[in-house]
Amino acid sequence: MISLYPWKINNFVSAMKKVCIVLSLLVLNGGLPAIAHDLNFGLFDLFEKDQAYFMEIRLDKANLVEAVGNDVGSTKEDWNCALSQYLNTHMSLSINGIKASFDYEEFIFLDDVIVVMAKLDIPIQNISEIQVENTVLLEIIENQLNIIKASFHDKRRSFRLSKKRFSTTIKY
Repeated sequence: MISLYPWKINNFVSAMKKVCIVLSLLVLNGGLPAIAHDLNFGLFDLFEKDQAYFMEIRLDKANLVEAVGNDVGSTKEDWNCALSQYLNTHMSLSINGIKASFDYEEFIFLDDVIVVMAKLDIPIQNISEIQVENTVLLEIIENQLNIIKASFHDKRRSFRLSKKRFSTTIKY
């Protein structure tokens, strides 16, 4: 079969060669676990669903337990309360200048990750600006990155926050 778009095939082959080279270098240098250990990041995904704003938060379980403290208690309610307090202390968000409060609806404890579903207590509106301040895990993890993702107006925006830059303004 003759391709109508031969340059796409050439681009694909070129990209695959690059991927093979990178993977080969990773394997020769000890594999993915050797470098993945130094990658510390949290994902904060902001989106609209059912006429409300939500944020899904994914954080390393061991790091979050260290930040919250081991003396929290043994019940799930104790942990949910401690995690809520920690997140409220280390994260703030405003939409069009209106500060949002978080209603933490669900905490999911997986093997290595804690997933938090939070509903933002703020009215639905035409978003022109989102202000985020996020210091989650920055006090205990030297190279922590917090990745903020926002999907509005058919645009997906992502920002990396760190100790040097722990706040950002997203404009639409």
